[in-house]
Amino acid sequence: MDSLQENRIVGIPVRQNKQDFILGVFRIEQVFKFTKYTQRFIVGFDENEQPIYNPEIQRTIENSRVKEIADFLINNPDATFPTNIILHLPIEIIEEQEKKGDTIEITLNEKVFSEIKKNNGDIFITIIDGQHRICGIQEAINRLENDINIISKTNRNSSSISLDEKHNYYVQRLNDLKNIELVVSFFVDKTLEYQAMIFSTINRTQKRVSQSLVSSLFGLDTKDTPQKSSLEIVLSLNGHPNSPFYKRIKLYGGNYSRNSSPPLTQATMVKSIVSLISENLKEAENDRYRNRNELNKRTAGSSRFLPFRKYYANDKDNVISDILFYFFNAVRNTFNDINGNSLWNMVESGKPENILHTTVGYDSLLKILVDILQEQNIKINSTSVFEPYLNKCKGLKLNDGIRYPFNNKGKKILYLDMSLAIWPFDPNDNKDNRLNELKEITAD
Repeated sequence: MDSLQENRIVGIPVRQNKQDFILGVFRIEQVFKFTKYTQRFIVGFDENEQPIYNPEIQRTIENSRVKEIADFLINNPDATFPTNIILHLPIEIIEEQEKKGDTIEITLNEKVFSEIKKNNGDIFITIIDGQHRICGIQEAINRLENDINIISKTNRNSSSISLDEKHNYYVQRLNDLKNIELVVSFFVDKTLEYQAMIFSTINRTQKRVSQSLVSSLFGLDTKDTPQKSSLEIVLSLNGHPNSPFYKRIKLYGGNYSRNSSPPLTQATMVKSIVSLISENLKEAENDRYRNRNELNKRTAGSSRFLPFRKYYANDKDNVISDILFYFFNAVRNTFNDINGNSLWNMVESGKPENILHTTVGYDSLLKILVDILQEQNIKINSTSVFEPYLNKCKGLKLNDGIRYPFNNKGKKILYLDMSLAIWPFDPNDNKDNRLNELKEITAD
């Protein structure tokens, strides 16, 4: 199986303990087309899907270890690497994902291949584990090419049998290494904490891995972080049988096209929770290194409502989980089709049939939740807390794909329709511009 076909990665889906990854086999020359070692580390993407780097984190390698691997490959014709190279694939560079029989084909954005050719281009597919092996292979190839070039230029006479033998050996080793095949595992759209967990788990079975190494490689602290807490909340919601998100947060399960409506991903939910704890993307990175109670303070001049911040700062992650559980359970109970079936529940195929099945629908609902939480200090103890608000929206035809398309326009319309249903327009309020916004959007 050729695992790299033009700009498509072809692999086998693997599922372990409710987590998915893709397994493929690539020649090293193919690997170098979409990834390579880089000290810079991507911690996220901005609204234009451009990578955000943490300038304080430089992923380093041990040059002595790279040299040892290169020596091993050059001097031992039987050298093998049977263990997997682990890579991370951000969802921002996936153009299309399609399941074909027993394989999955992922079409990558062309910038993955064009940027890697530049001297300081963006490396979108990053190495979670295996950077020393990849660097070692590259070092061995470079050394062999250099040695072959030197021998070729040497003025040899007929008695230089040893040089000829060495030349032939180096040529054979170079050819073998350029065609060496590596087993590669791709993890798609995982948080930094999850990537660090994979690295730690793999390496601690071989030798003890210091937490400072994990920290330096991934820019993480061993203590609690908003990102780590958010991940735990998401995993809990996804794993609870009674949760409205039970088995709903996944990467695979059917044909997927980025241009339609992707299923709700783990990273999307984690980012959405973090956004209600931290001020912005930059502050979210800074909050990684702060103690929980430090988040009780706000940045000077900050006014954005962050309903989950106080709960995180005071070790009440369970309240955040409860709020999401009860609110989206109320959504599941409130909105039904003409047959009484919940519009929230997805069909077996996993294909979105209404906006509640999409990421944009989740974003709109979360925004309504924030508005509800901002309106008053609600004691969250059951689904019934949110039902009086959502009952006012029962008249909305949420399964109308024309009114609510699966895009940003649909997201804005859904939010404004729900907002106006819950809090009717006040013609005497000069600051209430919701109705005009809705007219402008629907007039397009």
